[in-house]
Parts: sequence; C-alpha cells; structure tokens
Amino acid sequence: MKSVKPEVVSETEKKIILLIAKEVPNKEIASILNYSQRMVEYKISCIFRKLNVKTRVGIVTRAFQTGIICPKMMNFAETRNTNL
Repeated sequence: MKSVKPEVVSETEKKIILLIAKEVPNKEIASILNYSQRMVEYKISCIFRKLNVKTRVGIVTRAFQTGIICPKMMNFAETRNTNL
C-alpha cells in the first residue's frame, strides 16, 4: 500500500471524501459544494489518484486508514446537515 499523508488532499477533497462516506451521489455533492457535477467527477478522479485506489469504497477505507477522515468528522458532518 502506498503511503499517503493527510495533507496530500485539499480541504475540498476532504469534504468530498466525507460526503462519499455518507453515500451522497455526485449530483448532490455538486449541489452541496456549489460545483458542477463535472468538477466533482474531476475532483474524485484526483482523489483516486492521490490515494491510489479505484473505487469509492477504496477512497473511504484509505481515508480512514491514513487519518484523512475520522469518525468524529462523520458525526460533525451529520450534525451540520452536510454543510461542511
């Protein structure tokens, strides 16, 4: 497994990872973050490359393994109603 440092991903990418972990579809992620759906798809492809994974499940797994996201962040996102 390729080593990944949490600072490798941007704050926007962290938000996208949290939303992916909550099973939010790309279209809704785009709406929440005020991006086009194409921009979200591009950001996710960057996340795949940075984390060296091929699936959305892989993104979430690697993000937890490397400390990019943690369970506390998931609870925070839920209480803020996805307004990260």
